[in-house]
Amino acid sequence: MSSNISKRGALLDDSRQFVSLWDDDLSSGANLTLFNEQNLLGLPSQSRAADVTMYALRPRFVDPGEDVVPALRYLRDNPAAFCDACFYEASRADRLLAAFAEGPLARWHEEGRLSVTADLAERWLEDLEMAETVPVWSPSLKRRVAQGLLATLRDFRRLEGAPRSSHKEISGPGISDGGFAYVAYRLHQGGESSRGLLNTPVWKRWLLDSTRIDQHMHRLAAQGLLYYARAGSSLRIDWRAESLVEVARAVA
Repeated sequence: MSSNISKRGALLDDSRQFVSLWDDDLSSGANLTLFNEQNLLGLPSQSRAADVTMYALRPRFVDPGEDVVPALRYLRDNPAAFCDACFYEASRADRLLAAFAEGPLARWHEEGRLSVTADLAERWLEDLEMAETVPVWSPSLKRRVAQGLLATLRDFRRLEGAPRSSHKEISGPGISDGGFAYVAYRLHQGGESSRGLLNTPVWKRWLLDSTRIDQHMHRLAAQGLLYYARAGSSLRIDWRAESLVEVARAVA
């Protein structure tokens, strides 16, 4: 796990611009070169353009496969779904962000905690240091990482509060229907089994319990994107959509 979250964050505006300007007729390499060398995102400097393009947006949206960018393009005008889809890709690419959202943040919510502070996040990072899960960071870097986690989760609407405040409120459980459909299909693409799709800890990033997951699955079935049936211990999920782009187009 790295400290990258301290200097990159959610980048939602850049992400929307990225999928909008991506040229499907060019190779991934050619597109990345254009974004990097011509600073298509209009970032303050060439070095910032390179950092955002190559070390933030590429791992999130390019490395997973060629269908992610076109799918996100369908969702770009649906702010909630686009945010949820980008949060999934960002937390998939950044293990520290995923671990914080699925671990302490979900646990604090279950315990009834209403807010989180940078101090709490910092103490969690210290526990990771003790377990040798992350490197030993300087106090100043550790603080920036803790603040970066809170700021990023705020931008992804999983926390609420003033941008520069070290104190954030925990948002309630919830994910948009479009975001759920996108994430569910991405998990299916990754080989998740039917039962695994319902039980994956990924849903903890949105604080979803089994009831909410079941409700979302029924809504996907009502849209014709999949067949979903549960009876006792038996479970069946059959996707009728054939691609991530088809899912995104249906829920946009």
